[in-house]
Amino acid sequence: MLDSTKYRSKRYLHFDHRVKIEKIESYVTDPKRIAVHSFLPFIHYVTSFDKNIGCKNPEMNNRPIKTKNRDIMYAGHLDNYIYKYYAETLNDNYNEWVLVHEVDECSTAYRNNKKGKSNIDFAAEIINRISYLEEAYILVGDFTNFFDNIDHRIMKKNLLRIHQKQKLSSDWFNVYKSVTKYGYYEKDLLIKIFGTDKEIRNAKKASYFPQMKDFRNFQRKHSISKNEQKYGIPQGTAISAVFANVYSIEFDVCMKNLADQHLGMYRRYSDDFILVIPKKQISGVVSQTQIEAIEKRVRALAEEYKIEIQETKTGLFDYSENRITNLKEKKVSHIDYLGFVFDGKRVRMRGKSPYKFYRKAYKLIDSSKKVRERKNIQELPYRKMIYSLYTDLGINRGDFGNFIAYAQRAQDTFDQLSPNTENLMMQQIKNRKKNLEKRLGIKIHTQV
Repeated sequence: MLDSTKYRSKRYLHFDHRVKIEKIESYVTDPKRIAVHSFLPFIHYVTSFDKNIGCKNPEMNNRPIKTKNRDIMYAGHLDNYIYKYYAETLNDNYNEWVLVHEVDECSTAYRNNKKGKSNIDFAAEIINRISYLEEAYILVGDFTNFFDNIDHRIMKKNLLRIHQKQKLSSDWFNVYKSVTKYGYYEKDLLIKIFGTDKEIRNAKKASYFPQMKDFRNFQRKHSISKNEQKYGIPQGTAISAVFANVYSIEFDVCMKNLADQHLGMYRRYSDDFILVIPKKQISGVVSQTQIEAIEKRVRALAEEYKIEIQETKTGLFDYSENRITNLKEKKVSHIDYLGFVFDGKRVRMRGKSPYKFYRKAYKLIDSSKKVRERKNIQELPYRKMIYSLYTDLGINRGDFGNFIAYAQRAQDTFDQLSPNTENLMMQQIKNRKKNLEKRLGIKIHTQV
């Protein structure tokens, strides 16, 4: 029986209605039914978020940010359960495969056998490893548009390897086909025709269509967009992340072998990877010429396995005398990995994290002040939200708490796993109470 706490119905609107897993579990887990299942089109929208770029951007009033867009696709309610169930099955098979091929520790994201661990743990472990080395070379890299560039031929070949099959079963082929040759409708089109989600819910509707026959009529009037390319899978489905790991198995094995040849360490967290090579080897000291040859080999492997490396986020660094130097720019620098910055001595949260914390807090405070002024009321509205999200009163908020809880968790984890480094996460937000009080114009009644 599937765990209903993991298979929860989602509140989003789609072409089908919400349904509880108990009602359709027998369908989701039946390979014969999934083999002939007709997957609904995805709904596509673009989410935008601000990214700290560390320098003034004239397009954003000289604020150090730029807007980054990300394409998101989300599946129908029944389809989402199917993707989740097949993702868990695939993850189990993937776990067995990487154990046999000795790359279990190399791939760290979206793993169901590494429970309780997050990007914080994985960053702390690798930074701690670096800190114990006297000298090392570090290659930090990023894949360009990872999900959009996944080659379908390689994806299918690796699925067969994971399943140890010559041919995909009918149900697995149908699932594979649904996320490679997928169709989708634009969210903007649906809003134009049916109204916003809020308007639809206010009309007491739980779906875009009362019945599936109404959706089929809609399809006859409005042509669907399709992925006709031989590459790319949708980002946002329950199975996409596991597919991305499976896609990378050959690259991971080769990178692990490359690291082992030089007594080094390789880790990949989704589209972020890091390779650490100690300078001191049994055969002598690794020279800069040799590490540049290793970097060239990494790039050749990426090209061979159809993985595009993003140049702006990839760098080769030297670690010695507790200092990080960018070898290409020939200047003192730092490594940026999984949201943490290491300069050879100190570890901080990436600069954009505290920046976003304060920017969002100030935005909410300013909005609440405008509402108070407009409504001519005494008390500041949204106080509970401000306190919950941006003060120590919200540390125990929900399952994970607020950003302050994240910073404290990072501080504690690094102090435990990377004791040799000076860990400054809480130092970065030590003035949070004072800064928020200044913006609010009132005292916050909480112990900080």
